[in-house]
Amino acid sequence: MGTPARPTTTTATVQATGQQTRRLKKGELLFAEGETSRSMYFVKSGMLRIYKKKGDSNIEIDTIHAGQVVGELAFLDGNPRSASGEALTDCEMIEVSGPVFQDVLTKMPDWLKILLKTVVGRLRTASTRIRQLETASTSFDYSSKDGKRSSHYVYLSPIDVLKISTGLLLVASRNGTSVAGGIDVRVGLLQRYTNQIMGVPVAKITTFMDILEQSEITRIVNENNSTKVILEDIDFLEQMITYLNEENLLEPSKRHDLSVRGFLIMGLMAKHMDRFGVDQATGMKLVNISEIRKLETPEGGKEPFRMEEFTDLVKLGYASSLNIKSQEEMFTAVKSETFLQAYRLQRVVMSIQAVNEQKRKAGAR
Repeated sequence: MGTPARPTTTTATVQATGQQTRRLKKGELLFAEGETSRSMYFVKSGMLRIYKKKGDSNIEIDTIHAGQVVGELAFLDGNPRSASGEALTDCEMIEVSGPVFQDVLTKMPDWLKILLKTVVGRLRTASTRIRQLETASTSFDYSSKDGKRSSHYVYLSPIDVLKISTGLLLVASRNGTSVAGGIDVRVGLLQRYTNQIMGVPVAKITTFMDILEQSEITRIVNENNSTKVILEDIDFLEQMITYLNEENLLEPSKRHDLSVRGFLIMGLMAKHMDRFGVDQATGMKLVNISEIRKLETPEGGKEPFRMEEFTDLVKLGYASSLNIKSQEEMFTAVKSETFLQAYRLQRVVMSIQAVNEQKRKAGAR
């Protein structure tokens, strides 16, 4: 995703009081860590995430909802922004600028000004201490030669993903309502379990729910100014939780880590699976990889993959070694249902990896 964009579509309507109405699209940056503060904001609608750089990643500090104020500490004490603010959804807010606030201050008695300054100073001290205690999501690796544990920061850790997925399964199975195409999940209950009880930041929940929608596991429906989550395949969600948990418990060398090129081939096989018949003796699908490569090669263009990249799928047990009969006939045998299920699981895993890489790059800038 990279560094959140500055709001290029934001509109500002100057009101009689000198205040401005500010609008952000989802993913736009309201302010960045280290910036000089010129305004604070009252959020009328939407949500924002407050995050801070740590190492080569970001850690989630807070989630700001409608009815709350954001950016007030740096604005009031004049220090640089200690964190960044990004819109999690489309947002509308009232911007209170320095001149507007100074006009209000001139009408305050001196004792109230001193009280305000004291409260702000204590809030800043408390905020700094809390942030010093924050720890980024950490993934541990035991694969070094000396056997020691090493760690690296990730945005969506395996534990984060398992907590959100388990929360979704719990709410869907216990409190969900059957509707056309799936189960209507109560978003408020999902956030209660995953955020308030399991302690996963709302920003991470939102990001992972986007991944589930892209992977066609859930469907997001916006109607009557509210957001509904439809879980389309609860059985797959439970299988996904089991798979991710087992993968997390394995030694790194034994995990089903698929390369990007291997995932590309897997996706093309899934796309063309119905073209190929079943071997009556074994009950396996015989997939002609050469034919798939030919179908996916544009006229006069570059082939989408090389045959040696197919070995990734063989190593992980997703397909058999190629039976090469000619340049046009290179067959692999797969269990169709098992293969397609593995592809769906890998699709989720690859999406999580892509988000973590985007967040890592954004945090390194």
